[in-house]
Parts: sequence; C-alpha cells; structure tokens
Amino acid sequence: MNPARIADLLQPHKKSLQEFTKLTTNEKKELYRTGSALYSSGEYRKASYLFSYLALSDPLISCSWYGLASCKQLLEEYPAAIKAWNVVCKLQPQDPFGYFHTAECYFSIQEEKEALQKLDKAEKLCNENPLLQNRIQILKSIHGN
Repeated sequence: MNPARIADLLQPHKKSLQEFTKLTTNEKKELYRTGSALYSSGEYRKASYLFSYLALSDPLISCSWYGLASCKQLLEEYPAAIKAWNVVCKLQPQDPFGYFHTAECYFSIQEEKEALQKLDKAEKLCNENPLLQNRIQILKSIHGN
C-alpha cells in the first residue's frame, strides 16, 4: 500500500463501507503494521483510525479490535474502549487480557461492579500467568475486594 493511501486513511473523515471491504489481504497486513508502528510511537489517535478501518474491513480478526481497544483505552475514551474490549472477549473468550483491560476501563469510569465481574473472569482464565494474576490481585485490593 502506498504512503499516500495510508495518509488518506489517517484523515478523520468518513469513508464508505465499500472502501473498507475492498482492502486486500496485503493492504490489511500493511495497515496493521503501520497501526502497530504508530501505536508504538505513541500516536494512538492515528493508530486507532487504522485499527478502526481494519476492524470494519474484517470484523472477525481480533488483533484489529485489540489494537483499537488499546488505543481507545490509552486515549482515555473508556466507553469506546470497553466496546472494543468486549469484542475482543467475544472473539477470544479464553484470553484473560481482554477481560482484564475491560475491567481497567470500567474502574476508570467508576463502574466497580462491572469491573470486578470482568476481573473475576480474567482471574479464572489466567491460571498460567503469574504476572497477570498479580495485577488482578493488586486491582482487587485497591478496590476493596
């Protein structure tokens, strides 16, 4: 995909659904690499645009939703992040990280009941990840559980 096409996709104007569905597999891979590079360099808004396009072009690919959710969380757009993390949880129901990050977002908007439910789900799934178990316990202790 040429740089001009990527630059066009980074513009915050509306695209047609047809434009999303016309992306080739190679274009999707290039957009994902570019989104990941933007994310790594702290350009979360631009990365979120690319991950949004990818999620719309192929909504069953969880890595696009993961990137979008991560960006929205770091941009402190918690309701949008929660929605994207919930899609990650649906696409990867055995991955504890989606539930954990959803809980973080719920805590950020003071919805502790939902947050604790997501933490419980993450805890049940993370039996082989002591670092994540520790992070879950820290959040639970901070929030009185």
